[in-house]
Amino acid sequence: MLKRDISTTNILIVSAGGMIGSGWLFSPFISAQMAGSNSLISWVIAAVFMIFIALPLCELGTMFPISGGMSNYPTFTHGKEVGFLFAWTSWLSYVVMTPIEIQAILQYSSHFFPILIVKDPTTFTLSGYGYVAAMAIMLFVVILNSYGIKLLVECNKYASIIKFILPSIAIVSLLHVAPTMDNVTISLSDKESWVNIFTALSAGGIAFAFTGFQNGLVLAGEVKNPQRNIPIAILGAVLIGFVLYFMLELSFLAAVPQKYLTQGWHALSYPGDSGPLVGLTLLLGLGFVATILMIDAAFSPFGTTLVYTAATSRILYGMALNDHLPKIFLKVNRHRIPYVTLYANLLVGMLSFLPFPGWQKLVAFLSSASILSYSIGPICLLAMRKLQPLTPRPFRLSGALLCSHIAFYFCNLMLYWCGFSIIWKLDIALLIGILIYCVYHRKNSWDNSALLYWFLFYMVTILSVSYVGVFGGIGILKFPFDLLSLLPLSIFILYSSQRLLCPTRHEHVTSMLEEPTEILEDKILT
Repeated sequence: MLKRDISTTNILIVSAGGMIGSGWLFSPFISAQMAGSNSLISWVIAAVFMIFIALPLCELGTMFPISGGMSNYPTFTHGKEVGFLFAWTSWLSYVVMTPIEIQAILQYSSHFFPILIVKDPTTFTLSGYGYVAAMAIMLFVVILNSYGIKLLVECNKYASIIKFILPSIAIVSLLHVAPTMDNVTISLSDKESWVNIFTALSAGGIAFAFTGFQNGLVLAGEVKNPQRNIPIAILGAVLIGFVLYFMLELSFLAAVPQKYLTQGWHALSYPGDSGPLVGLTLLLGLGFVATILMIDAAFSPFGTTLVYTAATSRILYGMALNDHLPKIFLKVNRHRIPYVTLYANLLVGMLSFLPFPGWQKLVAFLSSASILSYSIGPICLLAMRKLQPLTPRPFRLSGALLCSHIAFYFCNLMLYWCGFSIIWKLDIALLIGILIYCVYHRKNSWDNSALLYWFLFYMVTILSVSYVGVFGGIGILKFPFDLLSLLPLSIFILYSSQRLLCPTRHEHVTSMLEEPTEILEDKILT
């Protein structure tokens, strides 16, 4: 069992700090290209969506304060097969995060060390030296994680404080030099504006920027007083992240010189826009601010890397607890850290350092995996209300039925807005996960395989709507009828998920919830 060593302040900083990585370095620029000033609306909508999505997770997180977080919940309610697929989705969205953040570090560091990056007209990839540097950074982060969660969160606390201060300096500086607010004009009069707003939300890095608020759930097994601290961490992280990102977007929009907007926001380009905020501050003559942003451009992703390396190892640990993976992944070192999962993720991360076609395209895929994993909240909350209606909840969500339907619909909207080219790749990744599960359980019977049908229907439904819709599809289903069509489909899919709960898990969940929190993890494994 892991040690409970994380305080209220530290778990809030872990969750909020996980949201301040490479997203703030790129998202304001990319979302402005996609939606112009309307990108501010994208940030507001994303924050509202994330609050609704976070609320069911608060109740579940306090019921099950265990390592691995929400990747465990579907196993409790729908059996191992469905549980594995959701856990696989969560792990997929986490394991590549560290390589992405390290690539961001090296891309910005290339201003000082050009040898790290190979540049062509449209992409930035790591050179041979860059690969070596990336692997060295990743190994260092893994070693740091191996020495205990208390050391990690203390290091991350100070790293996160700096991460919040420096973007704040950028906000104040850009607003100070912005001559007027003439660049910031909101226009919502036509359908195309709304399509651009929603595209920027899911594919422009905005949804990706909010990724990390759930880190408090992944580390829940090591949090002091989880009943109080987990809701504070989750909701607090969303609100802190929204304020910072909204103000950063506003300051960016206001400060862009008019001469670079003659062809509109979609054609926005200026010298140094490979590092958009640094390039803009240099254009505006803010040399000192550009220097500290250049330094923070390496520092912020490193802090996020610390958090995600820890969180990803706990997801694998949770998968092993639920018998999705071999028991070797349950081994912990003398600091009670799951070191086998750390080094397994290190290997996968190193293999992930391939010539990616750029930060934005990979982020869009990771956003889709994260959004799908968020649907765990409403699905499992309603399931646990049905399986365990009388069990005391340290945090009980009022209006859970309505809130869960809204949250699930919001998840499906954001998933749809990712676009068809992303969703079909996500489905392929899920098929790969199914193959891995088949290989590991080839000698075991699939007692709950029928419960997969609703999940497969879910994926096929989203893929089909995406194909006929206007977000990367063939455009037969026009806006806003595509969004309206997802509402009854979402209600039906959520209803189906509650009709197909796993009966064999009911008694297991009952006995498990009767145990003290301190031995909860020892009771998960069937």
